[in-house]
This record gives sequence, C-alpha cells and structure tokens, in this order.
Amino acid sequence: MSPPRTSSAATVSDPVLAAGVVLWCQGQDEPHFLLLRNARHQSWGLSKGHLEPGEDLLQGAIRETVEETGYQLNPTDLFPDFADTSLYQPKADVWKRVIYFLCAQPVDPDQLQISAEHTEARWLPLAQALELVPFPALQRTLVRAANRI
Repeated sequence: MSPPRTSSAATVSDPVLAAGVVLWCQGQDEPHFLLLRNARHQSWGLSKGHLEPGEDLLQGAIRETVEETGYQLNPTDLFPDFADTSLYQPKADVWKRVIYFLCAQPVDPDQLQISAEHTEARWLPLAQALELVPFPALQRTLVRAANRI
C-alpha cells in the first residue's frame, strides 16, 4: 500500500486522504453536533485532517480529533459500521477524499479544547448545523450521523 498523498497535485484517482470524527453531545431534546470554524478560510466543518505517512484512516481520525478538540478517543469509542466518505475538489488541481467516523457515545461539551486551526466552535442540533455547513457532502455526513445515533 502506498503512503497517503499529501502533495498539492492530487488527482481524482489518487486524492489527498483525510479523516475525522463526527463528535456529538446530548442536547436537551436531541443530539448536538460539534462544528468548528476554520481559521484560514472561515468555513464551518467537522474535525478532520490529512493523514500522516504510515497512518491508517482510523489512526489519522483519532489523532486529528485529539489535536483539534482535545478529546482522547480510542477505536472502540467509534461506531464500527459508520464511515462516511466524500470526494471533492477544493482547488482546480487538487482532489481530496475525507472519511468521517462517528463517535458512539456523546462527549462532554465542557471538555472541548479547540486548536489554533479554528477560531470558533458550536454545538448545534442537526437543523442548525445543516444551515451552517456550506457543502452538501458534509450535510449528508451529518444527516447520516444523526440517523445512526
């Protein structure tokens, strides 16, 4: 198996790989999802990032979650049957594939520690989260996560 592509010239057949975790807490009436605002481009999304050399998808997702949110997760903390994938083109010459895993249990929102990669965090019910995220694939991931919880 070749190492994950991290260069800026990734093709649709050999995209940059990234992974993340859909984190949620129990709201008063329904689950609330963690959205993070990216410091560089100001868009809202989920915790995720590029894989490092030698990492598999699960390892990368857990590492990125710790780095971006402070939540220490283990593979057993994730639903074994949830891995939502999107393939998209963030730049004209770059393709990216992101795989999102889903936390099997709610996390404590008071334990959140966002990294400098993000300027803001919000815990939102599904309807409000869908209004805030700009990408249909990310909206689909949130809907699938809500249906699985």
